[in-house]
Amino acid sequence: MKYPIITVRPEATVLDAIKVMAHEGKGCVLVAKEGLLKECMGIVTTTQIFRRVFAAGLNPGTVRVTEIMTPAPLITIGLNATTREAAELMISHCIRRLPVVENGALVGIISSKDLLKCVE
Repeated sequence: MKYPIITVRPEATVLDAIKVMAHEGKGCVLVAKEGLLKECMGIVTTTQIFRRVFAAGLNPGTVRVTEIMTPAPLITIGLNATTREAAELMISHCIRRLPVVENGALVGIISSKDLLKCVE
């Protein structure tokens, strides 16, 4: 699991999200009001940026993250879940990033790359 979770505000542009993701070396960013993870509105991934912005010929400086994000409620997993449970959930929902929650609050994100590191 990766922490801290990287967020942008809902009024951010896709270009803002790209800059944050590039600076932090992340493949996604959560959209949250006032940076509060309990108020997570959705997730934006590099795949969404390529498909919904660049492939469509749109300007990332004028498109808001809320226009391309996967909206909440997101598919999540509990903090004490196993890697197998995480993998099964990711496969069944065709997702590569899985927010981790504890007591209703987001505490991290598991990526498909994280799961691959568990394979020996």
